[in-house]
Amino acid sequence: MAEVAGKIGLVDSNDLFDYPIPSGERLDSHFFLAWRFDWWLQSEFRLLADKEVRAVGFDLFNIAQKEDPVGTLPTDDRLLARLVGESLEEWERLQARPIGPLYNWRKCVCDNGRQRLYHPVVLKIAQDALGLREDKLAKREAERERKRLEALPEKMLRAGAPKGMTEDAVIVLRFDQFLVENFDANGQRRAPMIRKALEAFDLSQQGIDWRAELAG
Repeated sequence: MAEVAGKIGLVDSNDLFDYPIPSGERLDSHFFLAWRFDWWLQSEFRLLADKEVRAVGFDLFNIAQKEDPVGTLPTDDRLLARLVGESLEEWERLQARPIGPLYNWRKCVCDNGRQRLYHPVVLKIAQDALGLREDKLAKREAERERKRLEALPEKMLRAGAPKGMTEDAVIVLRFDQFLVENFDANGQRRAPMIRKALEAFDLSQQGIDWRAELAG
């Protein structure tokens, strides 16, 4: 046991891992962990660490989900002690045990050049959460686009567009993209703006510099 325990602690390396999650990436809706309980139950940390260290280590897994970058911890012992609610002396006492709270945490380099600590399993949890969020955002954006395109022909008609134009799905799609790129900064599609955009769109289809034309 002494031989195994002697190898357990903070892993350091001169060839530091480039942390893949950028700083500033937030998980504001990340209020629960998709916890890998099978990993936890069979992990060396749980099986070999004493209960006091396990409790602090488990806190660190959760704390890291709200750090920046997501899934990392600072390297400063004073900050780590503050994060887990212990005095620096108590933190150092826990760290001095054969299996400390930072078991299998490793140094990494973040995109902003700072060195922090990461844990492979905690990183995977954070990446899974980001993937779920991105998937939800993509679905939400697709639904917004569907509703926007569904409502556009009627708005074009009210703004004076020919009926045939509003019934051509390809033209409607092109006009929607034209709106998004040139007129739709605030997401407002009221009749005066649609009328102006229709005029600009018609000029652009003729190869005319519509900005210069409308400005003149």
